[in-house]
Amino acid sequence: MKRAKDFVVALKENRRARGGIGETASARVARRLRERDDVPFRDPFLDSDAALVPVPRSGLLAEGALWPALEIARELRAWDFGSQVLPCLERTMAVAKAATSVAEARPKARTHLESLIVVEPLSLPARVTLVDDVVTRGAQLFGAAWAIWSVRPDVEIRAFAAVRTVSDASDFIALAEPCSGRIEWRDEECRRRP
Repeated sequence: MKRAKDFVVALKENRRARGGIGETASARVARRLRERDDVPFRDPFLDSDAALVPVPRSGLLAEGALWPALEIARELRAWDFGSQVLPCLERTMAVAKAATSVAEARPKARTHLESLIVVEPLSLPARVTLVDDVVTRGAQLFGAAWAIWSVRPDVEIRAFAAVRTVSDASDFIALAEPCSGRIEWRDEECRRRP
């Protein structure tokens, strides 16, 4: 578990991950996805028809500040995933970080929707893959999808996160365990499976 936590920190700070080959954590994610044959979601999520749209951080983006999801999207594109990197989502007001909030205080999908705008919506292709560093319950990804659908309801949207959280340590399998799942919205809450 400590290696997983260290990797998440490296991913969020865009620095080298322990055990990597002199590459950033973002580059490691992209390289490992390219090298593995058993990634269940690679084609529908990261194929050449999908634009990679990074999800903004929870805070407002300052000039020159690190944007981990953008770094991941750029590395994915460098390894020939997706058609382009399209940073067309912008946060207009800060929201609480899901990772540091107790479950009851985590921002809901509607809060994310209300804090996001789509810039240059006409440049969106028919297929988009939202890219994020860590997915907790999926509210941020859901809110980002709603923001895009509010201006372009015809866009097919999927999501990719480099890391997914696990609530119960006994559910932790391995640091590099790709999976495919769903984020569902019910009763104002997002639930991610797995």
